[in-house]
Amino acid sequence: MAYAAVKTYTQSMSAGRRSVLVTVAETDLAATSEYSIDMAGLLPAGTWKLVRFRLIETSGDATTYAPVWSNTTAPASTQGGYVGTLSAAASQDSTNSGAGWVGSGATVYGRSVPNAGTNNVVTTKLYFVEGWH
Repeated sequence: MAYAAVKTYTQSMSAGRRSVLVTVAETDLAATSEYSIDMAGLLPAGTWKLVRFRLIETSGDATTYAPVWSNTTAPASTQGGYVGTLSAAASQDSTNSGAGWVGSGATVYGRSVPNAGTNNVVTTKLYFVEGWH
């Protein structure tokens, strides 16, 4: 099968600021698989902050993941929101490391970066709020 990323969006208000929970369900995930999130219409133009993420592996050969996000395609660990290597043994939930990444622009590009296989199935939840603080 071919790589696929299905996204769902849940918008809300938090402390008077707009927020959005983006759920990305990836199948047949490999190290270079990439998804994009169109922020236009979700949050006002300008700056937003990734305040929390959760990565949950359902199946696959990977034993670790190294998720990264950026405003440019092919995000790498030297840019954007990079959280380091996470174990695939349990779901990973973070409010620090790459969470806290402040970005701007119309599109977020993300990679889950598994260390092995092309058969990985992962769900990532990303919580963004408008503004940088």
